[in-house]
Amino acid sequence: MTTTTAKPIGHQWRGVFFDGPQPEQNHDGDEVPVWFVFVGDEDSNPVSTIYHCHKFKSAEGLAKRMARDRRLELIHEAMPD
Repeated sequence: MTTTTAKPIGHQWRGVFFDGPQPEQNHDGDEVPVWFVFVGDEDSNPVSTIYHCHKFKSAEGLAKRMARDRRLELIHEAMPD
């Protein structure tokens, strides 16, 4: 009997990424911090919607819920402002 560690065909790793803050401008032209939450692949490339959040706690809550609901690893690289 032979065993293998190869991934099944079509299986790709996914994780929920939580990153920021990054500077962004609001409608008045003022610089404001923004955090990003998205599902990404093993190279940290988004595979669906990227959510922009203007409050750390809101973004953190979203990231945790997405990871829990989708049963994915949470990659938490964000810092509070």
